[in-house]
Amino acid sequence: MNLSSLWAMWRSQGARGSLRVVADVAFARRSRVADDVVAVATGARALEVGGPSRCFRRGGMLPVYPVVAALDVVTFSTATLWEGSVREGSPFAPHGRVLGARIVGEAAGLTEVRAQSYDVVLSSHCLEHCADALGALREWRRVCRPDGYLCLVVPHRDGTFDWRRSVTTLEHYRHDARDEVSEHDTTHFEEIVARHDIRRDAGVRSPDELRARLRDNYATRAAHHHVLTTRSALALVGEAGWSAVAVDVRRPYDIVVLAQNRSVVTTLLDPSEALRRSPFASDH
Repeated sequence: MNLSSLWAMWRSQGARGSLRVVADVAFARRSRVADDVVAVATGARALEVGGPSRCFRRGGMLPVYPVVAALDVVTFSTATLWEGSVREGSPFAPHGRVLGARIVGEAAGLTEVRAQSYDVVLSSHCLEHCADALGALREWRRVCRPDGYLCLVVPHRDGTFDWRRSVTTLEHYRHDARDEVSEHDTTHFEEIVARHDIRRDAGVRSPDELRARLRDNYATRAAHHHVLTTRSALALVGEAGWSAVAVDVRRPYDIVVLAQNRSVVTTLLDPSEALRRSPFASDH
C-alpha cells in the first residue's frame, strides 16, 4: 500500500478506523465468514469474475485460492488497470500452481461459459463497476451449478469516496436489467463528478483527472456505477435469485456476502448481528 493510498484510507476511516485496518493487515485477520467460504470452496471448481483479488490469496481475509481444485478467472479485456496485459486462455496460477485459465469477457454476458459449469463463483470489488449489476448476478447464477455458491465482496459507501452519493435503489437495478444497459452507460457520471470525494481516492488528484477517467471508462472500467450499503447489497443478491447464507461487514470498506444458488429463494440469513457489528453509520 503506497503513501497516497494510506492517506486516502486515513481520510475515509479516521485515526481509529485506520489503525484497525492496519492491525487487520498486520495480523492477517480473516473475515468472520472465512471458515464458511473456505468450507464451500474446498475442492471446488470455481470461477472468479473480475480477478485476481488480493482478498482470496493465502493470508487474505477469504483465503480461497489455496483450497479450490480448479479456478478460471474472467477479465473484461486483455489489458486492465490492475494486471496490465494478459492473454486469453493463458494459465492462471496465483500461487505458482496452475488452477485454470483466463477468460476474456463481460461480467454480465459470459457467453463463453456453459451453464452450471462451476461449483462456486467468486467476485471482489467488481459488481459495482458493472453497468447492469443485476444482470451480472443473474448471469453468475446461470454458470453456477444448482445449490452452488457465490462469494461476493462489494464496497460499502460509507468507507469509500462514494459516501456522498445516493445508494442505488432496487428499482434502478431492475430498470438497468430490463434495458440490458451496456458498459457504455454514462447514467451515473454526472452524479460522480458532483459528489465523488477526491480526498478519499488515491487514483485521482483533481476534478479534471476524474472527468478524464470517466471519459475513458469503457477502456478502464474504473467508475463505480452503483453505490451499496449492507442492506442494499443483500436486497440486490436476493433479487437476482441467490439466497444469502452469511454476511460480514468490515473496514476499510468491505461487505462480504456468501449466498447459495437455490431454485426457491428462501430467507437463510438473519443479518441483524452483522448489521449490529457494522462499523458504518448507514447500517444502523
